[in-house]
Amino acid sequence: MFRPNVGRRARMGPNAGRNGQGIALMLMLMQQIQQLERKPPVTLGLMALMYGLHFQKQQTPEIFAPYSLCPDRVIGHWDLTRIVVSGLIHVDDWHLYHNMISFLWKGYNLEYKMGSLRFLLTVGCLLVLCHVLVVIVAVVLATGFQMPGPLYQCSVGFSGVLFALKVLLNHNSPTFSSVYGFRVPTKYAAWLELVVIHFLVPRSSFMGHMCGILAGYIYVYSSAMQSILSSGAGALSRWIGAIVGPINNRDNTTSPRPSRTPTSSFETDEDLARRLQEEEYRANRPPQSHPEQSVPEHISSSELRRRRLARFGNGY
Repeated sequence: MFRPNVGRRARMGPNAGRNGQGIALMLMLMQQIQQLERKPPVTLGLMALMYGLHFQKQQTPEIFAPYSLCPDRVIGHWDLTRIVVSGLIHVDDWHLYHNMISFLWKGYNLEYKMGSLRFLLTVGCLLVLCHVLVVIVAVVLATGFQMPGPLYQCSVGFSGVLFALKVLLNHNSPTFSSVYGFRVPTKYAAWLELVVIHFLVPRSSFMGHMCGILAGYIYVYSSAMQSILSSGAGALSRWIGAIVGPINNRDNTTSPRPSRTPTSSFETDEDLARRLQEEEYRANRPPQSHPEQSVPEHISSSELRRRRLARFGNGY
């Protein structure tokens, strides 16, 4: 999330990304998509929507300027559209690209585990919850602590939802991750990223990212919210089925998908954490630092060595 004219989550300059840079970054993203074993439809659909809005914003920035998340406008004018639309537009090409790369891997894992419809509802719920928390925190700071600044700061971007999704993926992970050179428990990595990004990118919206983390924890520990979303996904699936006919269960299911072997899908918390952090620290992390896994005692040392070499040769 970035603040307009103040932070990364949102400067909306009229000349941003008009030099072909956006096309080049989009092609890089498409290469990542082509390498996926499976293509998550909702994740890719939301990415396409945000790219479409971004390219349109470059042509008509004046249309999108009124949709940044400004707590004072939301409260004073009840402009509730800002709560949703602000999360789908971005400052510039790099802002969009980095968010979409992060969303691709998170959606790749979560959409498979939740099912497409439930994942769609979950993303929508987290988007609204995150931005509502931003407004609430801004009002509390202004009225209770005489800190009116956040009330008048405007921001755009999908980063808050990404922080929430990171919490969903890693909240009970027993592993450790390296974040910007710091080794921390994976379940707390989002908090460290929150602080580091705030100092490395001063224009970023600290409050927006923090509210994303809080939204993730609210979802994780609210069984009622999860039950409502699951029921909503089931009702939506039946409604769609009544209109267009039976839905292919492989492409669209409302219940968690059956488990697959860890070598073809990153199902466990450990594997999910490694995959999501891979781009940042894999090159600098020696192979021996990976947690050893137990093996049957009857396997010979040569066979064990062969299996380990094959495993690392396949990219872990």
